[in-house]
Amino acid sequence: MTSKPIPIANVVTRPQRPALWRTGWLKDVRQNWALYAMALPALFAILLFGYGPLMGLSIAFLDFSPARGIGGSTFVGLDNFRIAFANPFFGTALRNTLIINSLKLTFGFPAAIILALLLNEIRAAWFKRIVQTATILPYFIGWVVVATMFRNILAPDGVVNEVVTHVFGAQSIAFLSDPQKFPLIIVFQDVWKNWGFFAVLYLAAMAGIDPTLYEAAMVDGANRWQQTLHITLPGIRPAMLTLFVLLTGWIIQGGFEQILVMYNTSVYPTGDIIETLTYRLAIQQSKYGLATAIGLFQTAISLGLVVLTNYSVRRFNKQGIY
Repeated sequence: MTSKPIPIANVVTRPQRPALWRTGWLKDVRQNWALYAMALPALFAILLFGYGPLMGLSIAFLDFSPARGIGGSTFVGLDNFRIAFANPFFGTALRNTLIINSLKLTFGFPAAIILALLLNEIRAAWFKRIVQTATILPYFIGWVVVATMFRNILAPDGVVNEVVTHVFGAQSIAFLSDPQKFPLIIVFQDVWKNWGFFAVLYLAAMAGIDPTLYEAAMVDGANRWQQTLHITLPGIRPAMLTLFVLLTGWIIQGGFEQILVMYNTSVYPTGDIIETLTYRLAIQQSKYGLATAIGLFQTAISLGLVVLTNYSVRRFNKQGIY
């Protein structure tokens, strides 16, 4: 019995897939290989200097000794974290970090917005350039230079105390050795140094606002305050939210160089922060595992603050950084 031939029309043929290198990401690499080759050094630098040092986080779980190295050091688990949390200096440093950085965010964030709004209202271009240059210039000055300036100004025989004693007839004020005044000086110093830079970011966002919105508002009789309230501020809201979410991550960390060049032993109760504590533990006392454990805890809290803030912003404003 012979089998009947299957008609060619009834044969179901499987469609052939194009080669992988002809479609998708590999196709883009093949077509733009020169651009990818130019990006390779930067990618290598990020992997080497950005992600490579993350291997050192394992020191937080070791009784690390530079002589033995990571592989030869004893694994101690979470002992470094327990010792850190039980250390009274850690609690003081954590409290000071939260207070100082929260004050920086509270005063620095709106100060940059107000400066940008004021600069945006200046109609004389020459005067606007002068003010903008004067406010952004401190951002490019190193903290060592800034600390030297403030030490000379606030010294017992500095300009401020000269005015206090000779003009007002009051006693000289020990600004940099008073634990109560030191955090306020640090906050003022940080706002003065950084508000011009953040104002430039807001001015760039204002430049992207459609000018016809202002023209329509003027036709409707809106004054400058109403235009700022209903056009300018909503127009820069994405930039404001992005910067706010990112800056919340610095509430638990940041300001190491500024504090290091400004503080002294007399202001440790209110001026010692987590970074300066880890610096003393690692560099001066060679407790590398303990210092790394504190830094890892600090990084985890910072990441959590950014994620939580971004979630809150997206929930109430329908917009976040991701």
